[in-house]
Amino acid sequence: MQSGEPPAAFEFYIGGSAGPSLYVRFADGRLLYEWAGAGGYSGVVTEASPAPEQWARFRETVDRLGVREWEPEYVTAHSCCDVTYWHLRMEMDGEHTVVRGANAYPGSDGPEVSKQFREFLTAVKRLIGREP
Repeated sequence: MQSGEPPAAFEFYIGGSAGPSLYVRFADGRLLYEWAGAGGYSGVVTEASPAPEQWARFRETVDRLGVREWEPEYVTAHSCCDVTYWHLRMEMDGEHTVVRGANAYPGSDGPEVSKQFREFLTAVKRLIGREP
């Protein structure tokens, strides 16, 4: 069983010039997130309160997916227009992870979102109460 403690640091963003974006960060013991459309920021920051069991489930997912072993950067030739950018900064159990991508994802050879990345995104959304 994983620890129910949150990471020491956590920041995740996904979005682009068109379509929705999500920005999640753990700051001062609080998990904050912001949804926005059309590549901007909404200015509406919401606080989530994940229970220790939810943090434990998130940690299990991070370990199962090997998130801490992801390459530092994912880009493809398809990263020129209509780009979806994402970045992750996380410190967990003394390990620092900084990863980013532009229309490219761990576990995918092209611009398609990989199953691995979709599972990670679902885990993040569960933390903020946006997925069952």
